[in-house]
Amino acid sequence: MRRILPLLLLSAILLGACTPTVTLLTREPDTLPTAQAISKPLSATSTPSATPTRAPDLGASPSALKDVEVVVWHGWDGSSASLFVQMAAEFTLSNRWGVKVKVVPQRNLNLLAAEVDKSLPTPNHPDIVVALPEQLLGWKDALADLTPYMSHPDFGMDAKDFPAAFWEQSSVNDKRYGVPAARSARFVFYNVSFARDLGFDTAPQTPDEFRKQACAANGFWKQDKDLTNDGYGGLALDVTSNWQTPYSWLTVSGGQVFVDGEFHFDTPENIAALEYVSKLRQDGCAWLSTSTSNYEHFAARRALFITGNLSDIAEQKAAFTAVASTDQWSVLPFPGQKPGIVAYGPDYAVLKSSAARQLAAWLFIHWMLESENQARWARETGMLPVRTSSLDLLKSERSSNPQWSAALDLIPLSKTYPQTAQWGLASRVMADGFIAYFNSFPNTTLEGVLAVMDTTIKELNK
Repeated sequence: MRRILPLLLLSAILLGACTPTVTLLTREPDTLPTAQAISKPLSATSTPSATPTRAPDLGASPSALKDVEVVVWHGWDGSSASLFVQMAAEFTLSNRWGVKVKVVPQRNLNLLAAEVDKSLPTPNHPDIVVALPEQLLGWKDALADLTPYMSHPDFGMDAKDFPAAFWEQSSVNDKRYGVPAARSARFVFYNVSFARDLGFDTAPQTPDEFRKQACAANGFWKQDKDLTNDGYGGLALDVTSNWQTPYSWLTVSGGQVFVDGEFHFDTPENIAALEYVSKLRQDGCAWLSTSTSNYEHFAARRALFITGNLSDIAEQKAAFTAVASTDQWSVLPFPGQKPGIVAYGPDYAVLKSSAARQLAAWLFIHWMLESENQARWARETGMLPVRTSSLDLLKSERSSNPQWSAALDLIPLSKTYPQTAQWGLASRVMADGFIAYFNSFPNTTLEGVLAVMDTTIKELNK
């Protein structure tokens, strides 16, 4: 299905294309609030302080958890997978309740979802799953509501210590199906040095300022006599399919794709929201490369802006090093009526089982989310910490990694995305539709692409 979607969309788009006028193309941030004072985290080796708050009945006592083993399935790879195994082993060896944690890796999140689906009718399902919020919502009948655990005076956590967009993604109809495990986001990468040479001393704060700088960068490449480079400069559009970029452009400008339980891409609001970046392309202030990535273009000043996520930061640094560039660069939110970034990433969820196994599972999750452990996770994986109180523990890392530090400063601008199990499918339609639009530009229209996307999602949901 994943390979078929782009072909279906592109074919439909090209078949329905009209013949517009052809335009030939060659080729900062808010400050994070001070970490809120929160209750002392529950350590695996410490004793929680007594509290007069009436505790929710979790159905089991921690004293009955000795030798209880919980199984965790995840879809991480690389260093994240290795770190998770290491931390699970540390918890097993150090926690005072005698809880044991067994980690079972899956190769990726899609295969994880398939394995969970197969396991649910059997007694061999995991106790904890680390999966995307939209995946969790597809299993919600099999998941424990984590609200009582969160509000427990001894074993709970302060919800205010989690950025709102991170915290809200897996909470639906007053039930909490998951808690944040890790978060990344899509950002605009910005070449500060190139902008200064163009006459801009500050990063763009509005869509008009973004457009002015993008078009000035394109103008820079038109100054010489080489006509083959006249399409460079400005915003280099994504060369790989992802939903985060188009959804970011859409949501910061007031668009919506999920209303009253249904997906609608082809609406006046969405057309208006996406016309901004479409007009950039039409006017030569955005361009599409035939390369496999935009790292080299950004480092060589062929683009003033590109988009990327946290894992792209290291690759982009390497590209600057490869061309011996000393340019300064940073990350920005997407410009719009309400500038922002769209946060995404997996959540921890507990599958229904016995009261003792669920409590044991929660204690491990709680330990993984302690501020010190979250700081460690962010430090070693390069992801965003999911607790505000972890930020004060990352000062030295922030000073040595200015782009990552800038990304952390944008956490308060994080936005959610549609809370539905159908988002996994709809997001692929959005990703493929958006890149198909620019690949076929100027032989199609934005309205036509959004209409095809509407038809496609309806057909796939039949």
